[in-house]
Amino acid sequence: MIVTNEVDVLIERLRRADARFRGEISDGGAGRAILLEDPSGNVIELFEFKKD
Repeated sequence: MIVTNEVDVLIERLRRADARFRGEISDGGAGRAILLEDPSGNVIELFEFKKD
């Protein structure tokens, strides 16, 4: 898991670099998350805690 303060900015940057994602961003519970695939197919969760 990678925790970020600006998940939308990170997602856009990775999409411009042709990164592969599994599904769309989910919003619920403690924050927002999306699953990213690394070049070997391993899954990494990008997560942003809810802002107050």
